[in-house]
Amino acid sequence: MALPSISAVSVSMNQLAAQLRAETVAPTAITAAPHVVPFSQPTDFSGLIQQGLAIVSHAQQVANVDQRAFAAGSSNAPSLAQTMLSTEKASVAFQEMIGIRNELARGYETLITMPV
Repeated sequence: MALPSISAVSVSMNQLAAQLRAETVAPTAITAAPHVVPFSQPTDFSGLIQQGLAIVSHAQQVANVDQRAFAAGSSNAPSLAQTMLSTEKASVAFQEMIGIRNELARGYETLITMPV
């Protein structure tokens, strides 16, 4: 079995790099969103939490739609870069929500253990 020469691999890598640079990442839209995310100013704490959960849920739905469209290879499927970007956005949003939950739990525990 013959191995490709270094120059052939280099040309192939350069072509892939040029292709990646040429791709632009366009914003995605959910084709069938189960609900619309309201982006108004919440007036109370529960409204703020509900809005945060809605934003995280929306990011996860966008990532799911992008992944399914990319896997199916449909004509309007997003690029691999766009699919990976929406997946990472959803992951970061979820991790931030977990961090907020942990801080709230820590604050609650501090309040409970305070002497009166």
